[in-house]
Amino acid sequence: MDKSSFSVEIIDIALPNNYGVARRDNFVIFVPDAIIGDKVEVKISREEKRFAYGEIVNIEEPSSFRTHAKCPHFGFCGGCTLQSLIYEKQLEVKENHLLQILRRIGSLNVEKVEITPIAPSPDRYFYRSKLELAFGRKDGYTIIGLRERVSPFKKFTGQVVPLEKCLIFSPVVEKIIPLFSDISTKYNLTPYDPLTRKGFMRHLILKESKTTGKVMALLETTNGKLPDTEGLWQKLVEQIPEVKSLYRVINNRHIDIENYEKQYHLFGEPYIEELISGFTFRIYPQSFFQPNSKGAEVLYNKIVQLSQLKGNEKILGLYCGTGPIEMFLSRAAGKVTGIDSNPTNIMNAIENCQLNGIKNCSFYRGKVEKVPKDTFIDKPDLLVIDPPRGGMSNQGLKLILDLYPKKIAYVSCNPSTLARDMKYLQEHNYTVTKIASFDFFPHTTHLEVLVIFEKTDLLFT
Repeated sequence: MDKSSFSVEIIDIALPNNYGVARRDNFVIFVPDAIIGDKVEVKISREEKRFAYGEIVNIEEPSSFRTHAKCPHFGFCGGCTLQSLIYEKQLEVKENHLLQILRRIGSLNVEKVEITPIAPSPDRYFYRSKLELAFGRKDGYTIIGLRERVSPFKKFTGQVVPLEKCLIFSPVVEKIIPLFSDISTKYNLTPYDPLTRKGFMRHLILKESKTTGKVMALLETTNGKLPDTEGLWQKLVEQIPEVKSLYRVINNRHIDIENYEKQYHLFGEPYIEELISGFTFRIYPQSFFQPNSKGAEVLYNKIVQLSQLKGNEKILGLYCGTGPIEMFLSRAAGKVTGIDSNPTNIMNAIENCQLNGIKNCSFYRGKVEKVPKDTFIDKPDLLVIDPPRGGMSNQGLKLILDLYPKKIAYVSCNPSTLARDMKYLQEHNYTVTKIASFDFFPHTTHLEVLVIFEKTDLLFT
């Protein structure tokens, strides 16, 4: 293909990378940072057999959907990728992407399904309740931020883009980052490099209750002495009163993700609390809780609504985490049971039920594939599934058929694995009746999806 620059019109957006899509002589060109409707001058910087990547030389005519990104770090850090696209178009792009995947991979006839329009996030900014920051070094000073954005034009080095603020988490970042940067620099605490696998300071993990404003800070390091923790806590108390809890986490694994090998509660409260629809949820370092708590409230209420419970149903929840879905359903059902392999999640779920006076929920630790042996639950009226991004295992899918639920509420953060599992269930006597999607992650390419399945033989009798 011609290496000189030329003009193209962006006709689509390719998710999840958020690359603009153009065509020239029936050849697909992916253009990072382009917006659907843009007319841009590009040059080909990388060419494959069936497509190429083009770099923007000039935006000749900006799209009517283009907007100014509010975050000064947009385009550099690996967090948001859609801030330059107006929010209404973000929703449309995500919803179209979801339906395309469900048709193509899930063999779904969307015309025969009740589809609820994608629900916007209650908050478009400062919606995240959790943020994981990395440590780096620049000119002898410790910087804290997010890893650089992955680019098709250069090798990923894992460099940290220093942040002054984060518009999708909380304004409190503007006070927390300088404090931790100064202390790390003062004591010459080396940042961890995921490529060399050397260093001490790995991540600063922040959790914030969106209803109380309280913050939990977790400092993740490799083995070694962390100096002057009392001095650190005193500075936090004096300068950032929102921080109510401080933990240290030890992680010696080589992969660059948070991992709680050992955790130490250093100072403050052992948990923070989130309040949703009259429920109080205690959140600990290892607690899994949806990172958009206000969006989660919309999802949980929709599960209750679309499940159409009459009050005496038996409900089984797989991958229940800390049990928020099961707790919401307990108001409208007879008996609710949750299963999760993480013992911390189960203890947290039991505590949350006790805290809220819920009597008809039970939680058990166990692998999904061993549910019948662990719980002796057979033929639940409603089966709730909220698996990780990888979706269900083959053994887990077979278990669903053995459990023989009348209805299934499948919650997913990954349309591709959802569609794969959807195809399997449709081939085994389950019909998709309702689909609802939720924008938990404005300005990113991610979304949450709820699918209701019903047993085909019961549906048409």
